[in-house]
Amino acid sequence: MSIDRNRAVQRALDLADESPLDAATIAVAEQLTRKDNLTLEEAVDALKNNQIAELAGFLTETKTCKELEIPCDTSGVDHRQMVEWEVDPQDYCVAHEIALLAHMTERRRENLD
Repeated sequence: MSIDRNRAVQRALDLADESPLDAATIAVAEQLTRKDNLTLEEAVDALKNNQIAELAGFLTETKTCKELEIPCDTSGVDHRQMVEWEVDPQDYCVAHEIALLAHMTERRRENLD
């Protein structure tokens, strides 16, 4: 998985009517699928496991941006959360990236106001 964070945050900022989490979910799904202008429903469907979006929301609420900046690799995932959320290591890292991008988007929106 390779997400261009700068491009994803810019795309999320363009989705001003969406929450930072929803905008980040759409931006990541668009990069992973190489499709443009996805709706939130299409983005969640494209992730192929709706638990990814749910886990991303949980991580956004429970972890700080600084905690999420630690790279997610398959050896550093929280195995208890993986089992609880029914995701594999790759899906966990996608959720982790969405959560980080949601924080980054929120921070950038606050700076624009």
